[in-house]
Amino acid sequence: MDIKNYFLFKNLDDNDLKEIEKFIIVKKLKKDEIVFFEKEEPSYLHLLVEGSARVYKVDNKGNELVIHKFHPVSLIAELANFEKMPYPANCAMDSDGIILKIEFEKFKKFMQKGDVCMQIMSSLLRKMRYLDNVIQNNLVLDTETKIAKFIYDNPLIFEDLKQHSIAKLLHIKPETLSRKLKKLKDLGIIENRGSKLKVIDKEKIKEYFSW
Repeated sequence: MDIKNYFLFKNLDDNDLKEIEKFIIVKKLKKDEIVFFEKEEPSYLHLLVEGSARVYKVDNKGNELVIHKFHPVSLIAELANFEKMPYPANCAMDSDGIILKIEFEKFKKFMQKGDVCMQIMSSLLRKMRYLDNVIQNNLVLDTETKIAKFIYDNPLIFEDLKQHSIAKLLHIKPETLSRKLKKLKDLGIIENRGSKLKVIDKEKIKEYFSW
């Protein structure tokens, strides 16, 4: 596997890359396989390079509450490494995929080279923006607008996910999502294409919704 292709390593020289490869574990994982558990102590950076993953918590009824979905190429929960704190949630694969597990203590000395620090900061900032968006959506937006905004911001993810996964991600009941999607179909924003939903007029969302 040529790690130079991934954003975290792209500006490092060949000698650095060869040394880093010595402490990377290439982990092939199956759908629903656990990447790490909540409260587990972190020792690796996790770089998702194939497939998709979800970070979630479990409520007192055993239900999964999805906090974030990850798609390649993404660092997952890197803040736990930098803060030396246990993982704040569980992580599992949403599909078969590959994660690079990078020994964090050995990797730290490379963080002053190339633009590794800037890449990690950028990754953290994206997560902060996402979290801010989640807070705004859940505290400010009504259910219909929340769904419409998700489709507007993430049309490809919307088309790829099953409805129950979208409901988990947006923290709404599947039956509520189903009712609201019918309205979006009636408005000509989405339509059924076989077993999946297709966004046919994303810009129309702005005609009916504002946030």
